[in-house]
Amino acid sequence: MKYLNISWLPAAAWTLLLVVLLAGCKKDEEALPITNDFRVLQVRNGNNVIATGATAISVIAELKLAFSHGVDATAFEQAFSMTPAANYTLSYDATKSFVTINFSTPLAYATSYTMALPKGTYGTQGEASTSDFSFSFTTAAFNAPGVTLTSSDLNFFEGETITMTASIATAILEEVTMDLVFAGTAIAGTDFTVSSNSITIAAGSTSGSVDITALNDPDLEGAETLEITLENLVNGAESQPQRLDLTLGDLPPALEIKGVMSLKIGGTGTNGRAIHLRVKEDIADLSDYGIGIANNGGGSDGREIDFPAVSVVTGDDILLVRDVDEAGLATYFGACYADFDQVIISDGLNFNGDDPFELYLGAIVIETFGDVEVSGTGLEWEYTGTWAYKLNEQWEYAQIDCSANSTTSLSSDCVYPFCMPLQLQGVLALLWDGSGTNGGKAVQLRANRAIADLSQYSLGVANNGGGTDGIEFTFPAGGVNEGDHIMVSREPATLAAYFGGCFDGFDLVVQSDAMSQNGDDAIELFDGMDVIETYGDANVDGTGQAWDYEGSWGFKVGSRWTYGGTNCATTSTTTQTSACPYAFCE
Repeated sequence: MKYLNISWLPAAAWTLLLVVLLAGCKKDEEALPITNDFRVLQVRNGNNVIATGATAISVIAELKLAFSHGVDATAFEQAFSMTPAANYTLSYDATKSFVTINFSTPLAYATSYTMALPKGTYGTQGEASTSDFSFSFTTAAFNAPGVTLTSSDLNFFEGETITMTASIATAILEEVTMDLVFAGTAIAGTDFTVSSNSITIAAGSTSGSVDITALNDPDLEGAETLEITLENLVNGAESQPQRLDLTLGDLPPALEIKGVMSLKIGGTGTNGRAIHLRVKEDIADLSDYGIGIANNGGGSDGREIDFPAVSVVTGDDILLVRDVDEAGLATYFGACYADFDQVIISDGLNFNGDDPFELYLGAIVIETFGDVEVSGTGLEWEYTGTWAYKLNEQWEYAQIDCSANSTTSLSSDCVYPFCMPLQLQGVLALLWDGSGTNGGKAVQLRANRAIADLSQYSLGVANNGGGTDGIEFTFPAGGVNEGDHIMVSREPATLAAYFGGCFDGFDLVVQSDAMSQNGDDAIELFDGMDVIETYGDANVDGTGQAWDYEGSWGFKVGSRWTYGGTNCATTSTTTQTSACPYAFCE
């Protein structure tokens, strides 16, 4: 191999060499002629070469001019101009042949700008241009970001305050404002106050908030509704109509609806009808409470079922069961059936999976499942052949008829969450720009009930469909609360950097080298020595299967697993900007 020693080349030759090299980098453009004239060789927007007339340039772009020679900064800055006027700073590299333009304030949207440098002498060695330089570009049009409206809670009570937040996905350079419209049975100034009737998202921010406070009222009125929508959006848009439906109650209830079910045990007929309730405060006489069934959405039928005159204490779980279904449900739930502190049998609990319920205190409705004016058929809250379950004040729904033909909850396609204190929530074998081999290997779990000692549970990775490998990781001793999210990660710091603020949503993070899975490996969850849940199939290599998560993830929504798509994040640097944001982070 021959080597060329060019250390002796004079400055002029270096200049010519620079011209040749820069011209050679542009394979698709006409080669630049070799000359000693001072001139602009390239204009770059970030790392991309652009031509005059370029469009859709960011209003905070960084432009770079590449010159044939070192630039005399004084001469250049006296002659260079931009129209219309813009605020910018100029900086130079060590050779003075690259000039970077940084804009001190954003350019105007959808505006044509022209950079100009008249013919003159600008080189550090007196090199001169032979013609005027002019370069035009147009900035991108403003695209209003989508606004999302959320609330810190959908249910609140007299004396309580909740926060309502309007958010956009990424910060913009403009202020986003919107007015709030209030409707429903709750009356502003009588039932509630709001800190402002509008929300502003400041330029450079991603959210703005207002507080809503429920006012104390001596009358027992029952639940009142508050519907909030948006109008007069400025610099923002609703990709779909934003509406919050809030419920304002008199007092925090001592009893709440926890779950509903209309199961099809051992066949396709409905034979597992029950309502699950949770005691939130000690109740001396449960008969103060009752249930009403609004069959087929035909409106309220009033209070139809009275509870017995017994006392219950905080934390008790009550199962109200139809009499003819009680024996079948006891068998279906197995050992879990004993976890209900009270089982109340009623011949009046006759409903289908499209019927809403009302929970009464005396003659006042204090909670409703579904909508008493609407049949649930085809709606999100329909529970035909399945269940709905409330966790952290949010309802989740299993797939319709997921219990059909199953004989036990644990063998069904939708285990009732109360009977699965700890469940698999997500499996990850993510690969992204900077993940390395192991950075994205993790398993997410969720506690459906308070667990006093997590160490009774373990995980195993069944590699390549070769069958179970048994327990490979055991959780540390210690308790978790109902609704807690747990992340077991091979490299927590790497995953935290990729997830950003979303990572703060995990209540417990545990590092474990046992998280060795590739996207074709099944994951087993153990209670003691027993496998209680499996993601995938321990006896099948997942490659090409529906549950394949190579370079990606799987995430459970209700009873159904969803998938990011194999190798969906390889070029991303954050989950939020990837083609498949991890579902927990959305």
